Amino acid sequence: MASTTQPTTDAQVAKNPLDAVLERLSRLDWRPYALIAGLQMITVFVFLANAGSGASSWFDKFPLDDGWIHMVYARSFAEHAQLWYNPGIPESGMTSPLWAIVVGSVWAIFGPLGVGIVATAKLLGVLFAILAGWLTMRIVWQLSRQRRLGIFAGALVAIEPSYAFAAVSGMEVQLFSLISLAAVWMFLQGRLRTTGLLFGLMILARPEGYVVFGIALATAIARRMWQRDRLELINNEDVRELVAIIGPTLILGGAWAAYNYTVNGTPWPNTYLAKSQEMGLVPIGNIINVFQGYYHHLSFFAGVAFPITMLAVVVGGIWVLRTYSFAGAPLVMLPVGMTYAVGSSFPLTDQTWNFFTRRYLDAIIPILIILMIMGFLRIWRQFHYWRETRAPIDQREAHIFNFGLNIVFVAAVILPFIALPSDWQRLSNDYSWNSKNVHDIDVGMALWIDENLPADARIGVGDAGAMRFFGNRFTYDLVGLNTSSAIGRPPLEYAEEKKIDYLFVFRSIYFDSWHFADPVHTIEVDRNTILGGSQMRAYAADYESEVVFADSTAPVDNDLLKREISVIDIVDPGNGAAIPTYSEAAHAYKLQGGGSVVERSFRTVQSGIIKDQATTYSGSEEFTVKSVPGELLVVAKRYDAALRGTLKVFADGAEVGDWKLSDKDFFFGVDSFDIPASFITSDRTTLRFEVVPLPGQTNGNSFMWWIFVENSVADETGIDVIDLSNDSENPNQTE
Repeated sequence: MASTTQPTTDAQVAKNPLDAVLERLSRLDWRPYALIAGLQMITVFVFLANAGSGASSWFDKFPLDDGWIHMVYARSFAEHAQLWYNPGIPESGMTSPLWAIVVGSVWAIFGPLGVGIVATAKLLGVLFAILAGWLTMRIVWQLSRQRRLGIFAGALVAIEPSYAFAAVSGMEVQLFSLISLAAVWMFLQGRLRTTGLLFGLMILARPEGYVVFGIALATAIARRMWQRDRLELINNEDVRELVAIIGPTLILGGAWAAYNYTVNGTPWPNTYLAKSQEMGLVPIGNIINVFQGYYHHLSFFAGVAFPITMLAVVVGGIWVLRTYSFAGAPLVMLPVGMTYAVGSSFPLTDQTWNFFTRRYLDAIIPILIILMIMGFLRIWRQFHYWRETRAPIDQREAHIFNFGLNIVFVAAVILPFIALPSDWQRLSNDYSWNSKNVHDIDVGMALWIDENLPADARIGVGDAGAMRFFGNRFTYDLVGLNTSSAIGRPPLEYAEEKKIDYLFVFRSIYFDSWHFADPVHTIEVDRNTILGGSQMRAYAADYESEVVFADSTAPVDNDLLKREISVIDIVDPGNGAAIPTYSEAAHAYKLQGGGSVVERSFRTVQSGIIKDQATTYSGSEEFTVKSVPGELLVVAKRYDAALRGTLKVFADGAEVGDWKLSDKDFFFGVDSFDIPASFITSDRTTLRFEVVPLPGQTNGNSFMWWIFVENSVADETGIDVIDLSNDSENPNQTE
């Protein structure tokens, strides 16, 4: 077993550090460093120069609007030494305050010389990517004691397309990756004070830094306990080591937590509060989605290479742990911790991810490459050991050993590169289209804001980066990332409360149906690869004009009103007390998984504005209505965007079929379902509707039910019908 490098608190310091550094630099062979830097620059050139979308993306575009969010804070730091989203108002809407500070500081120096802030961010990303490649090379040198393997590992980092994409994205990926690599390298060498400082910086670079710090802290404690030769709780050396690791983290992480507390009343940034969801302690399904959606589509792990290269990562991790013991734990556990952190925070799919989700894990690509290289080396050495120590019985067995070695060599050299050419093309095209999408819609709408809106206009946005950076108006982030008071609030409710003058959001029935606003400007793209929608609309809000509500008891659905049918019963969940005959009590109304009563007011298909109350539920609803035995019964339902799935329909306990609710153009929808005459056996029928929601939905809702029979049946039987146009018998419940 190789000698183990264990951490010590005090690193050896040369008597004259500057002279020692200069002497080492003079003897340094710069060719490997130049090779890695050159490869990295070629790779990012492929992305910046790609014009697959019709336009290249040099130093004026970002492939994600979140990059512009960081630029808002970077500009604020450069100009005011503050992290402001709106002037004078601190916020914690950036995932990486350190990235905003670094970009802002560098731009404050080079901006006056004509260097744009986008160019500053991209050049810093490329610089940090090159440094990460160099560090990868040095770590593999240390682990393998083989110079060529180190150069090979650094070169793999430089040509990995996902990593190059992130380098010119304007995001903090490479900064976090570089600090992570430096931290695990320092930990391997026993430089605990430096390691502690780097862990503190990691927390400022990405929230997941807390997870990595926790791994390192647990490793340090476990190592100290393992080395005990007597029963002892804690000693002075323990204290020194823990202070070296914890001290910088407590100072830097504590300062960031205190800042967050002044902004939103919690130690967590807005981004975490607005985005994270409770996924359970160990969300196995979501973690599997991470492997299938992310790892399985990385260039060196894609397709047929996945089982081989991932096996090499596992073997490499085991070897590092066995060889370096606790000192190697952060290196091995960092990808595990990052995967858990992401998988336990966000609901993810098992499909190929785009950069919006990839960015959370792209920082660990160099670590994966290190472990993969060491794994292949370990497998090769094991085969070689078997061949040298076990004399083959015959020529056939010798061929088997040689064949095994050749397979390992081919797998190590060829498999990681199988998907590389196609991934370069695919991801560079994505970069071009993403950048064009963000530039055309987010930046385009921001420029329209700056040119057309009053200087004192207050705007609410869904994409909060470019529109704040270029729009130059007081901006509310309706998602809450950059406006802490909006976290967890329904956007339209928040907009009405704050009397926001204009909304800029991707078109949806939710916003199109808002009765306070009218669309005044639209930007659309034909091909959308990264945005939340292909069409963004500007809505001007009018809170002064009187709102005239339409009759909430009318179905207001053209297709339904054209049918030759008559209303014989109405069930009004939520506010049926206004007309007792429509009430829940009058219809033995029952809910399974009942929720709350909600009130909504939106435009309807016929351009009327309806205010209505509803009950929400997660299971089913059941009620009894009038009917005519042996005749067709038509049921119609008013619902909102919370339910766009399928209902299983039952009549007197018999399953009728599935009712797939149709999408409507506005927030309120009305749809109908025909129950065949064979299911109607008496003058009272108990109906049951079980909700089968679409993925990601949890609740159904009902605002109003109408029960119809054909006009001819109503005339022949003389059953009482409801005249919805007669206000005296059927008053408008919204008045």
